[in-house]
Amino acid sequence: MKCKKTFLYLMLLLIYLPFSGWAGNIEKYQQGYYLDSVQHKIEGLIAFDGSSCQYFFFKKKLGDKETKVNVAQCSRFDIGEHVFERIDHIDFVTMVRKRPIDSAFAELLENGTVKLYKISLELSKMDGAHKMSSTAAQLSGTDGGGLSGYLTKTRVYYYMKRDNETKYTRVESRKSKFKPQMEAYLKDKADVIAQLKNNKDYSYNNLELILKDYNK
Repeated sequence: MKCKKTFLYLMLLLIYLPFSGWAGNIEKYQQGYYLDSVQHKIEGLIAFDGSSCQYFFFKKKLGDKETKVNVAQCSRFDIGEHVFERIDHIDFVTMVRKRPIDSAFAELLENGTVKLYKISLELSKMDGAHKMSSTAAQLSGTDGGGLSGYLTKTRVYYYMKRDNETKYTRVESRKSKFKPQMEAYLKDKADVIAQLKNNKDYSYNNLELILKDYNK
């Protein structure tokens, strides 16, 4: 039975390859604007679901032909109260392996001495091989807790940066690494360090509030 499933998976993967570019989605658009590569403000409608951090769709009004805008063409875009900026030279983790991204759109959550950014993505949106493997797994009936479930699950990554720094620091999510990392990064604020050591609520889940306290 296992061999049959593996064979079916591989066959579906091969069938899917020539048609992988055909599928299309109807996007949800919201009012907003973006700054192009020369900082011109362009207003209109933006569709961005956060699952791919390297592009969004834009049109001037409903019914117009959509345009795909990537990170090379835009430095920032706003949708309502949400601000997204292009950040460069970062990495994310798949299983235990780091993967670099030259540029990505990240939501600006905290703007102060230390800026905090959030990136949400699906591995299958970031990598063609992952996308094909995920789709083939779904078609073969192995969707869920296996390969397809792993590849399509949205992952969230947080990055910190000071204005005088050239590199974005990815925040560690594991408890054993999170507090030591934050204590080292925020060491110039004794009151925040004390809270990190003694207050159980100063955890990864409350990262945004921790940096708000630091930036006061």
